[in-house]
Parts: sequence; C-alpha cells; structure tokens
Amino acid sequence: MDNKLIITAAITGSVHIPTMSDYLPITPDQIVEDAVKAHEAGAAIAHIHVRNPENGFPSADPELFIEVCSKIKARCDLILLPTTGGGMNQTTEEKLIPIKRLEPEMCSFDPAPFNFGIFQIAGRFKEYKYDWEPEYLELCKNVTFRPTFNDDMIYGKTFMEMDTKPEFEIYELGHVSYVKWLLEENLTKGPVHLQFVFGPMVGWMTPSVKHLVLIYDEAKEVLGEGNFTWSVAAGGRFQIPITTTAMAMGAQNVRVGLEDSVYAGKGIMAKASADQVNMIKRIAKEMSLEPATSEETRQILGLKGLDKVNF
Repeated sequence: MDNKLIITAAITGSVHIPTMSDYLPITPDQIVEDAVKAHEAGAAIAHIHVRNPENGFPSADPELFIEVCSKIKARCDLILLPTTGGGMNQTTEEKLIPIKRLEPEMCSFDPAPFNFGIFQIAGRFKEYKYDWEPEYLELCKNVTFRPTFNDDMIYGKTFMEMDTKPEFEIYELGHVSYVKWLLEENLTKGPVHLQFVFGPMVGWMTPSVKHLVLIYDEAKEVLGEGNFTWSVAAGGRFQIPITTTAMAMGAQNVRVGLEDSVYAGKGIMAKASADQVNMIKRIAKEMSLEPATSEETRQILGLKGLDKVNF
C-alpha cells in the first residue's frame, strides 16, 4: 500500500463560527450529509464534532454524537474519529462520556497544553448570525487547553481498555515527548499515530515547510523511525500547501475539511468538505498516490474494525 494516501475530512470542528460560512454543517443531519459526501469523494476517516442544532454553538452532548455516528454508519463504512476536546470548561471525565458511549475505532487525543487563539477572527465581522459568536471568540483570550499528566493517564487508560486508537494532536516540538512518556508508561501502544497541526491561530506552529520538516525530524528522533504513522492538518489558506508538502514527504495521512478551512481555493467558498477532498485527491493523483479506502486504512493503522464500535 505504498501508494495509498489516507484522507481525513474534519467536518465542522469548534473553530469556525456560523457567520463565517453558510455551508458550515450545524445540525446532525447536515454533519452526516457532509461526512457521507466526503467519503464518496475519497475520504477514509471523518473527524467528528457536534453543534447545538439550534444555533451552531460547539457542543459535547453525547446524544448528538451518537445520533451523528449512528446515521453515518448506516450509510457508509467511514472510520469515525470523534473529538475529545469537549467544552472549554469540561472536566476530563465529562469529555470522555461520548467516547465511552461510542467506543469508536479512533479518537483525537490532545496530550499537552496549548492555546487556542481564535480571538483574531473577531475583527473580521461587524455583524454575527448568533449572539454567542463574538463572546465565544473573545473567551479564548482567557482559556488554555491544559491537559495535565494525570489527565493523559486517564485518557490513555480509557482508550487502551476500549481498543480505541488515539490520534495524537501535536501542536509543537515538546508535545512529541508526551507521546513517548505514554508509551513508556504502557498507556498507549505503538506504532502511534501523530497529527501535526499548524496555525494560522496564535499559539500554534507557524505553517511552513521548515516547521513541518522540523517536527517530523523531532518525531523520528524521539520515537524512532518506523514507530509512528503521521498526518498533517493546517488551517485556512495553508490547508492545501502544507498537506501537499506532507504528501511529498511521505505522510500516510492528510486532513482537510470545513473544520480547518471554509474555502476551496482563493476567494471560493467550499460548499462541502468534499470540495477539499477532491482538491487534495487531484494533487495526490499527480504524485501517483491513490486515496486509501476505509478498509485499507483499517489495515494500515491497525484498527479494531467497524463491528467493534458501540453505535
């Protein structure tokens, strides 16, 4: 499968606000439809967040997660990778409620503290669709995602018990060492799957070829070449350039989708995550790469299978 590329579609996330795009999926059915279309375009994995269907506010409601994941599963064999980010003020146990209910094949795992500087978006708009949006953007000035080592131990143990493979979200060089520590404590198993995440938000790695090469080399040095698979996600206008660079470097996985960018080219609004899947798929074809199917992805990443989930 050397010529196979895993494409992840991040469907709605918690970064973009509804004012930014009329196409941002909000309701469970919109999220489901966007995920299925992305799969039909070539995505093997869908990264799942949910929102309040009334106003688009990012939610951690386990019932919404169950509805979305069950409806997607009924229509296709996508690998579903729900978030463990949860709400900004939730405890670790509260964030794990949806994951414990779902027992998914994969889930995200933020192992180290990072800032979430989306407050810069606020200056772009004079009017908002919903009252919560400007306050939500400003809240990030005073909130840090700050998992502790004890939080990591709880997450690691939980995912091991469910045989759910974590995707470690790596926001800077030092975060790789958290993954090594979890391996040493037998709280995760190798080969681990890393996702290198790049800005343009304040507090994240600057999206550049230099920094992508640097973080990849750091992972090789700390974890050992061959002991990890890797993916890349980049926000805004950097989405396609950075993921394309990653493909040229041999990444097994790249992420696109409306969570990371609401555009499908300069000045062109993406109407669905599938638009970006098609963009990266065309570039991959020129590199003699083919999109991996969901079943091929399960083999590449060593996943437990769709029949072992609880939805």
